[in-house]
Amino acid sequence: MTRYGFVASGGGYRSFYSAGALVALQRRGVPVVHIASTSSGNNITLDYLLWDKGTEELPPVLTRTMRLGVKDIFHVFSNFLGLRPQLLPTGSHLFTVDKDSCRKALLLDDPKRRAVLADALGKVRWDIATTNLTKRTKQLFSVNEILRTLDEGAISRFMDVFLAGITTIPYFKAITIDGDYFIEGGYLDNTPMASIFQNPEVDEIIAVDFTDYDYHAELEKVYRSSVFTLPLTGIDTHLLVSDLQLTLPNKRIFAGAELVNRMLEAMGKNSIELDGRTWTRKKVHVLRPKNLESMTISLKDATAQKRYFELGLEQAAALLPAA
Repeated sequence: MTRYGFVASGGGYRSFYSAGALVALQRRGVPVVHIASTSSGNNITLDYLLWDKGTEELPPVLTRTMRLGVKDIFHVFSNFLGLRPQLLPTGSHLFTVDKDSCRKALLLDDPKRRAVLADALGKVRWDIATTNLTKRTKQLFSVNEILRTLDEGAISRFMDVFLAGITTIPYFKAITIDGDYFIEGGYLDNTPMASIFQNPEVDEIIAVDFTDYDYHAELEKVYRSSVFTLPLTGIDTHLLVSDLQLTLPNKRIFAGAELVNRMLEAMGKNSIELDGRTWTRKKVHVLRPKNLESMTISLKDATAQKRYFELGLEQAAALLPAA
């Protein structure tokens, strides 16, 4: 049976599309043995791994998302982003994160959920991609190694890595781990496929790419805005700039993946070792939804999460045959 790796790219609320894709693969019996994620992809991956598939139709956060009640929307917002606005903003960042509250919101204080997570990590490898801002390098964290035991120390370490992996400045304050500042991996690699290419247990890769977006039309809309809407236009422009920074590099990332496969094919080899790493030729299936907005906060469009999820469910189901 073909074993798959899944790349949960960053993309704000677009990542509910990735959630739909993962649910579709699970329902079709497609074995996902390795997930690499960054930014909002981390939230979706954790929710997927906390899913008690024997008793629940959907992962726990998605269950609330589908109901779309007022309390559910608030919970999804706090759970998905793990943040709260500052009462007295300092100007350096807009939101603060209470690690203990966030851990509880993510259901990591629930012993039953911890047991589900431990079982899932026995079957699925999970890597979180971050950017070490102090050293200016991409840094990958193995969740399986961090959570070999789900004691308080391991959970605390995981929360540091998880929060580092979703930290976009200036929305959040950069996370400190071992004395270095960390932010999300999307600044260097928003579609972290490298570790999956190096995993001999993975035969093919499924990756989500959110760069098929009409930036021209978005710029036209911003540039034509009335001067009287300057504060709101400034926010929209800031969100657009962040989106450009974090998603446009995807083109280079996918080009690099294609180059690895083509070089190995031209050499007549299935794998090659370089600098102590083994790169294996793997087919890459790419899901490219069009024109999904990255920061469609619930107050702006309360149905976006559900629509994005259903689109991911539909397109992933059409991508691969059932196992």
